[in-house]
Amino acid sequence: MKHIFGMAKSNLDLKGAKGPKLELDYLRLIYAAKEHKRKGFDSDAFLLVMTPEIANRVQTWNSKYDADGVVNVVTANMSITQKEALSKEKKNNIHGMVAGTTGRIVAGRSDAKVGKEIGESQLRAAIMKKYPEVKEITKEAEFPYAVLWDFYGVVHPIRYVRKDIGRES
Repeated sequence: MKHIFGMAKSNLDLKGAKGPKLELDYLRLIYAAKEHKRKGFDSDAFLLVMTPEIANRVQTWNSKYDADGVVNVVTANMSITQKEALSKEKKNNIHGMVAGTTGRIVAGRSDAKVGKEIGESQLRAAIMKKYPEVKEITKEAEFPYAVLWDFYGVVHPIRYVRKDIGRES
């Protein structure tokens, strides 16, 4: 059985704490994939990011963490409308955070629905393109390493009966 781990990040830049947070999620993916392989399980990991610049930054971490080929880095393919909506959401989030720190009403301005929808749907599509037979696990209690994966699934080995000899292979 192959275990598939995935995370989607909706950041449009890596300013402030966003870079270290992304790096931590990247490390979680590396850990899960390598630890599963160490335990004798096959695995694959995916990280979806929103811009080519962020994808390039993540790729620089491959040598730093000896992780070439461990994490599939996917860049979102957004329409102009999606980019505008995500950019607007990020600006609203900043205004909401500032309001919250000053005791003013946040009123839903720290919402991440747009980024979550774009990121997770494209992450799922990328995984299913590579593994069309993947079975997504949605019960958080079944997620390995107590990480709230944006995608976790398993691919069972395909068994079939050979018609020429009448037994399972």
